[in-house]
Order: sequence, then C-alpha cells, then structure tokens
Amino acid sequence: MGLFSADKALSDFVEKAYIRLLEAGYVINSEYIKEIPYGVTLKTGKSENALVSAAVYHTEKKGFSVVTTDPEIKSLLLSLITNVGTLGSDEAGKGDVFGPLVVCSFLLGKKEEVLLKLGAKDSKRMKNEEILSIYEKINADFRDSFSMVRIMPERYNSFYQNLSEQGKNLTDLLAWAHSKAISNVVEKRSDIKRVLVDKFTPSYSANARIIAAAGKVPVDFQVRAEQDPAVAIASVIARAGYLISLKQISETVLENKFSLIPGSGAESDKLLEDISALYGHDIFNKIAKTHFANFERLL
Repeated sequence: MGLFSADKALSDFVEKAYIRLLEAGYVINSEYIKEIPYGVTLKTGKSENALVSAAVYHTEKKGFSVVTTDPEIKSLLLSLITNVGTLGSDEAGKGDVFGPLVVCSFLLGKKEEVLLKLGAKDSKRMKNEEILSIYEKINADFRDSFSMVRIMPERYNSFYQNLSEQGKNLTDLLAWAHSKAISNVVEKRSDIKRVLVDKFTPSYSANARIIAAAGKVPVDFQVRAEQDPAVAIASVIARAGYLISLKQISETVLENKFSLIPGSGAESDKLLEDISALYGHDIFNKIAKTHFANFERLL
C-alpha cells in the first residue's frame, strides 16, 4: 500500500511526479488527488486559477501512461518514465505477410525531450493516421535522432533463405537489423547513455551481436519495452516506415490495382488469392514474406 494508491509502483510514480511538478513551478491541489481504476488523477497548473486534470495509469501489462490536455505537463510526467540518453530499438512488419521488415533505433536525448509532447506510445495501440503524423514531424526535424533499417521483400526473402541454409532463422535476421540500426546511431551521436531493446529472443548469440553493435554503451533487453518513451517512439517510426513501404509497393509493383494490408489472417489470404489470379505466383517475392504459412494455404 502506497501513499497515493494500493498499487505501489503507481504510488511511487505519482510521488515522483508530485515532486517534479512542484520543482517545475506547478501548483497542485491536494484535494483533487484521487485513486481511480488503474490510476491516480490530480489537478495541477501554473496557478490555482489555471488547474487542469492529469491522470496517470499503470498496469503490469501496459506499464505507465499519462492522460492530460496540457502538453507541457504530459512531457514532464513522461520524462520520469525514461532516462535522457536512452536509445530505444523496436521493429515492425515481423508478423505481417506483406511488405518489409523494418527496425528503428531512436535516441531520446536532451533535444528530443520535446517529442514527448506528441503522445507517442506503443504503435500497436495507435491509429495509422497518428503514426504517420508523428513520424512526419520527427523525420522533418530529428533526422540525426534515429536510424531506420528497411528490409524490402525481395531482399528479405533472399536473406531468409540464406539464413535457413545455414541453420539460422528470423531471430538472426532481426539481430542483424537491430545491430545495424543501433550502430548507425552510435556512430553519429555521442550522448547515448544506454540502449534499450524490445526483447524478441532469449538467444545468447543474437543478443551478443546487438551488445557488440552498441560498443561501450550498456544494453538492456526488456519484454514490453514500448512502455519506455524511447522505445515507443522507435516503434512509431518503424511502423510508419512499414506503412509507407506498403503504399509504395502497392503503387509501383501492383500498379495500384491492389492495396496491400498489414496482418497475416483471412483478409491477407484472400488478397493473396486475388493477386495470384491476376499476376501469378512469381510476384510474391517482390511484395511479401514468402516463408509465411499463408503461402502453404494458398498452394
């Protein structure tokens, strides 16, 4: 049992947030601090006459999230979740039959703290429009803050085949992509204090490759690392890269006759059938990951 909540982790976070808000010159009306389902709500502002609501939520599965209409307060509270200097790394497209595999490493340094106001979270919990909008802002002004590694279908299939012949698999391909993205940022930024990777494997050799790519910077591997804003932003950039690539493939290879979709379920199976009827099977090497079980069902 904590001071603000029965959830000790949440209570400790709210206590830190309380102190940080006061240090930043905010007023907090203690009468409005209340425990709510999975969270704590409070009212704060620069003066008693300008208070706004802010709610902090926490669950073991989703971690911490902040909801408020004030971007300054949101940024301030989110900064408590991560450490400045964290290089987050995540991927997109791994479970999608169409399109590329995309890995992004993003550095949340001092100058990137302003991006916390954008409200980025795990891209799986965001709409495509939100993802693309946030990516547009980051890509315009923070190009040296991230590295995106896109493995387009033709290269992906060749890469995967070569690995399979060596007794390796997707884990090794992911390790290579994360290593490449991380080393690209390490080479151009000297303010990285730690690397945080969304854990995708317990494999020692795969993780060792990523650790080597980070050089002298310590590396952490965490399940559900998207709870950290640095990894969340990396997740958003990777997903944006994936969505943009889907559109490009639809326009160029498929001549806008079909619009490729994420996923690997029944809708993807139907789309594979329709594309096959018009173009034949050879085109799949250019638009999809051909080791997916969808192709066994198709054949």
